Amino acid sequence: MKKALTNEFKTKLWQTIKAIEKTSQIEVVVIVRNRSADYHDVSLTWGIISAFTSFAYVIFAPEFYTDWAVFCLPIIAFSGGYAVAHIHPVIRFSVKKSRLLKNVEIMARALFQKGGVQHTQAKIGLLIYCSWLEKTVYLLPDKGLEMALPQSEWQELRTEFQRIFNHRQPNIRLLEQLAKTQLIFNHYLPASAKSMNELPDIMEIDL
Repeated sequence: MKKALTNEFKTKLWQTIKAIEKTSQIEVVVIVRNRSADYHDVSLTWGIISAFTSFAYVIFAPEFYTDWAVFCLPIIAFSGGYAVAHIHPVIRFSVKKSRLLKNVEIMARALFQKGGVQHTQAKIGLLIYCSWLEKTVYLLPDKGLEMALPQSEWQELRTEFQRIFNHRQPNIRLLEQLAKTQLIFNHYLPASAKSMNELPDIMEIDL
């Protein structure tokens, strides 16, 4: 994720958002994060299973192991299992999809509130939250914007944004998908003389 958020990417992201807001009334905020939760229980579970497996092996294996090996191998195995469980694919394999999606939604709604996306005068703010570990993009529109577009349009947008993770460079696909929304938002909420930028386009929020 750090490689994806280069200065070049941030510049292109800012330019893409500016283009959307120039041709529509919508206030777009994009937040990209490495993960939506820590999943410490996954790391502990992998560590405990690794330690127990190595201990059972040295106890029941036909080979002879010294007391030092019996003591050290489970500790080493625990450390290895704990470290491996920090790898994104391992976490996704170990956690139910429903839990991953729930964590993304919780984080997105918290960022929406703390970032003040709901404070635009016309209630037309849109948070686009991208979580790399969970491979999920969560679109959270304010009530005015949600009502301005048909539900079928929102469903299509959510589907298309989620498809960015089907590509090897999801960060590039995220920019491309953002650019495609310009025509859609311009169609339903074209820019007016009273349009103004009320929110930062890219937020860094600590929770």
